[in-house]
Amino acid sequence: ILYLLGCGVPSCDSLESQLMQIRTGEGKSMILGAAACVLGLLGLKVRCVCYSDYLSNRDFNLFHDVFVHLEILELVKYSKITTLSEDTAAAKGDIRQLT
Repeated sequence: ILYLLGCGVPSCDSLESQLMQIRTGEGKSMILGAAACVLGLLGLKVRCVCYSDYLSNRDFNLFHDVFVHLEILELVKYSKITTLSEDTAAAKGDIRQLT
């Protein structure tokens, strides 16, 4: 988590678009939830993505009450990676007009 937040990274001046791979059994749900809390408390929007709707919803629900208690619920979003791609494309405008 500290590396993800820029600790120990030479000349790291941005938390934008950080990506981290966590292997099986290393506690993805807990690491992502804790990182989302820290970033949310700093006032940053957080997007946690997964390949599975089921896992994404499960992880979000695991931390939902914590997000509410910390008053960061509106800053944290969990979704499938395909949803992130769709949202990113949609934010750039109408895909039909852009191509």
